[in-house]
Amino acid sequence: MEIDFLKQIPHFKIVKVPKYITGKIQECALNHLNLKDMGQLRDRMEGQMYYNKLRNNILSEYAFENTLFKTPFDWDKRMNKNYKRKPYFIEGFSINLITFKTNNYPKISLNHANLCVMGVATEDSKVYLSGIATKKLIKINGVNIRDQIFELRNFDQLITFSTQQDLIIQLKKNGIQQFV
Repeated sequence: MEIDFLKQIPHFKIVKVPKYITGKIQECALNHLNLKDMGQLRDRMEGQMYYNKLRNNILSEYAFENTLFKTPFDWDKRMNKNYKRKPYFIEGFSINLITFKTNNYPKISLNHANLCVMGVATEDSKVYLSGIATKKLIKINGVNIRDQIFELRNFDQLITFSTQQDLIIQLKKNGIQQFV
């Protein structure tokens, strides 16, 4: 793990993902790349990079969805190579999951996101989920790197939550408006 991320860990919720999920992620990657086994994938540099990104995305989605919804993960949607993650809608709130690597800060487009949770997976299948970042918090704690795209570098002021009910309470308590 990178040193800058290590400083931020206290501001993240740790979610342990079962080890069997790795096998399902490998199955998705092989399906997407039309390969027979992980040996073929690892022989190609772009294949390994694709797998690493897919792994981070799926582990983060799994942890986020398990934390908030407690429903079985939809593997069929992830088998589709053209899958694009959409915002999650919870009682009128639209929340985007932003994934990033521990050696980079998450990049967030304020043109496309209102509320965000950041997720990052480690090699040992732990996922770190941030609290909720509002546009205002992103502007205060981030750096505008180009045309309304911010790099979030500080996570200590984000709105923490532990369950879906807690998330709704925290958003309302902080005066966050629902979509109508």
